Amino acid sequence: MRNLYRILITLVLLLSMAVNAVALEQKSMSRYSSECAEASWTEVSGNRTINTHLSLTKTDDGTSVYFNSYISGPNYWSNKWGSTYTKDGVFKISKNLDSASLSEIEMEVYYYSYDEMGIYTSGTETLTLKADWTGVGETSESSSKYISKQNDYTSKSSESYLSRKATATGSINNFNLGTSSYAWLSSSTRTYMSMEK
Repeated sequence: MRNLYRILITLVLLLSMAVNAVALEQKSMSRYSSECAEASWTEVSGNRTINTHLSLTKTDDGTSVYFNSYISGPNYWSNKWGSTYTKDGVFKISKNLDSASLSEIEMEVYYYSYDEMGIYTSGTETLTLKADWTGVGETSESSSKYISKQNDYTSKSSESYLSRKATATGSINNFNLGTSSYAWLSSSTRTYMSMEK
């Protein structure tokens, strides 16, 4: 009988130690993902050059959109730029980066210009933007891992990155921008974990 009690007490102590060990061990993990698309258009008409750039970044929370357009000539120039953030599903991109699309979106932008008469103007206006991307060639993949240990604290991080060249078409206020001079698609996933005993 005494042996049975000893066995029971030993089991209780071992169980208590295991519970305490689990309680003392603290873990946390977080995961972040993002998908991006960007494109640039260049148009030369006579002595006038128009450079337009559009970039998007989509996360679990929403999509950020950035726009910039610069027009230059012999005696004048103008610039329009702006950014917006939306939780609407305006940006879609395939997992293998075959395609992506920005559905029609309105954005308020700032502008300032200097004309041939030496007159400077500035203000804001609303633009309607739309764009589509098509992946070109092979995808490029990369990944990295990092581990740090200090006393009872351990942290780990890992990242995977996928990218692909692309072509893009777009429009501003229903004006066709034509085919991009540069376009790119990418996606990334980051994972962070920490553990303390």
